[in-house]
Amino acid sequence: ISNLSTNVEDEGNQLSVVDERKRRRMKSNRESARRSRMRKQRHLDELWSQVLRLRTENNHLLDKLNHVTQSHDRIVQENEKLKDEASDLHQMLMDIQFCNIFTCISDFEDMSCNLTHLAAAST
Repeated sequence: ISNLSTNVEDEGNQLSVVDERKRRRMKSNRESARRSRMRKQRHLDELWSQVLRLRTENNHLLDKLNHVTQSHDRIVQENEKLKDEASDLHQMLMDIQFCNIFTCISDFEDMSCNLTHLAAAST
């Protein structure tokens, strides 16, 4: 009987040890799952923070791009205007040079007429 009660007692102790191990493992698993959820939540919060930061940066860059594009358009228009003005000034210069040549020729013709008139008057 003593052997039998010892065996029953040993089985009870073994079950108690197994139950205790099982409880500790379940507690450890719950704690591990809680830490995993916390890490996941922290990572998600960091990602949302990054999304907000990147959206803000993207809006800033878009504003900057719009400003640069507008400046570029204004400069292109002014460049075209200056090219037209340079072309007009070049044409005016060519016209002035042509008029000067024409005036010189006309003055030369007038001088020839005056010389002919003077030569005729002196004879």
